Amino acid sequence: MNIEKKYEKLLYWFKEISKVPRNSCKEQKIAEYICNFAKERKLEYRMDNNFNVLIKKEATKGYENKEAIIFQAHTDMVCEKTEYSTHDFNSDPIEIIENEDTYTAKDTTLGADDGIGVATLLLLLDDEEIKHPNIYCLFTTQEEIGMNGAKYFDYSGIDAKYLINVDGEEENTAIVGCAGGVRLCYEKEVKQTEIDECIYSLNITGLHGGHSGIDIDKRRINSNFLAAQIINKLDNVKIVSFIGGNKDNAIPNSTKVVFGTNSKNIKNVIDDVLRITEKTNEDKELKVELSKVNEDLIKGLSIEDSKELINLILNLKQGVIEYSKDVEGLVETSGNIGIVEVKDGKINITQLIRSSDDIKKEQIKEYNNSLAKKYGYSTQESSSYPGWKYKPNSNLEKVYIDAYMRVHNMEKPKICAIHAGVECGMIYNKLPNLEMISIGPDLANVHTTKETLYLKSCQRFLNTLLELIDELSANK
Repeated sequence: MNIEKKYEKLLYWFKEISKVPRNSCKEQKIAEYICNFAKERKLEYRMDNNFNVLIKKEATKGYENKEAIIFQAHTDMVCEKTEYSTHDFNSDPIEIIENEDTYTAKDTTLGADDGIGVATLLLLLDDEEIKHPNIYCLFTTQEEIGMNGAKYFDYSGIDAKYLINVDGEEENTAIVGCAGGVRLCYEKEVKQTEIDECIYSLNITGLHGGHSGIDIDKRRINSNFLAAQIINKLDNVKIVSFIGGNKDNAIPNSTKVVFGTNSKNIKNVIDDVLRITEKTNEDKELKVELSKVNEDLIKGLSIEDSKELINLILNLKQGVIEYSKDVEGLVETSGNIGIVEVKDGKINITQLIRSSDDIKKEQIKEYNNSLAKKYGYSTQESSSYPGWKYKPNSNLEKVYIDAYMRVHNMEKPKICAIHAGVECGMIYNKLPNLEMISIGPDLANVHTTKETLYLKSCQRFLNTLLELIDELSANK
């Protein structure tokens, strides 16, 4: 088996799908691409109304009685770009920057989360040298906005013992459990008032951002929260607009607030807040800029509505709320105020709550809902998804460890649960007898424009996966 050629093919498929737009809820083009791929190879497939695609590849001759395997990846990606980028995620291909050992993208997210997983499945379906039992390749949608594809997919007709999710982001780590989550949107519409005070623009940029689950324990600054802390220290503020964050599952890295106030020494207030703000090395490029806005007859929120907005942002439970009592260093419960939008008197705040404890998740949800109600906000709940409980003594886990050690000179992988949503939780609800594991090559800075895929890791990951398939195929 020529691993080098298979690795080159893996990168080929990754580049091919990077040409296809695949924003969340707009996965039709990538689904059609995958269906055409199956047609060309005369593989059995089906696509549902959510553009999930399931492809079945019959077992290699002599492997028909081995336990079937499901391979699963999601087709959508988080679409973020720099402030100066003109990239259109609805039509433009991702512009990959190839370095010696990495892929990044020009001014956008790379989409290796989970494009490299999709490419892996295409490789397995395309390759005729790999010996295997019956395999199902499941391409799901809307993972980045609540895992709705996996949630609503019809799993009937799938007969398998193992599921290998290819959405991991650390080569040396196999995920065997994850947190559940729920999205909450707080909404309010208020009557605007004319602002006679001086108008200012507060612009926060340069923060690192990141994944609101995996990176939440890194204590990176949330730009929406920082902006609220600054505004809270000013007197008699009337907010004209407050725009921060694009995705509720990404820690926001920039926020702009336009407001009126007669407060003096605003720059001193900003300096005081920044002095007590805990900064990580990753947030060292933070910039907070203040400028006057020369506009007449401008309207905004009243002083009371502005204060209630800031109080809500500051008092919603967010960031790391509680660590696990069972797994050292694992975040159990968190919240992320990912989006704040105030415009023309309409206020929308979107928060993602995560917890590996469903009871804690409900408690935080009820607390935040009660707080929002206190300030006159309505709450809309969406995209609630369950966690995935670890199954000890899994044969899949044992076989994976052996395969990994053979590729990595007897080094053992880490086996862990994570504080992020994984579609395995949704699938486990539907197919509870499956043994599951989530793996992948090394990625960095996912959900940001600094997203990086490490190529040597991809090659080792592919080698490990092929070893794993070979060993599972050998088992009775």
